[in-house]
Amino acid sequence: MCATCMLCNSFHHTGKIPPDSTLIFDIELMEIRNGPRSHESFQQMDLNDDWKLSRVEVKEYLRKEFERHGYSPNDTQHEVMVEDIFKKEDEDNDGYISAREFTYKHDEL
Repeated sequence: MCATCMLCNSFHHTGKIPPDSTLIFDIELMEIRNGPRSHESFQQMDLNDDWKLSRVEVKEYLRKEFERHGYSPNDTQHEVMVEDIFKKEDEDNDGYISAREFTYKHDEL
């Protein structure tokens, strides 16, 4: 008798899944939703409380996040990431990401 058949028979007779059984689940993804970016996360990044994010503040945030997750800081990679972030987020091209630009829902998120 195969292991699957034994598991099924055991479950049907006792109503319990035997110990050390391997369960396999099929999960269907129904929907992905984008949550709003919070003012709290913006405030964590806004080091000088001027309600706008500079490249230095975004780079410092990235550095801290990399370290927090066990990665060593990489200034070259962070510069590339900061430039990419500002291209997408700094809508008025003033060199800063405002609180409105940060919390506004974007399609690419």
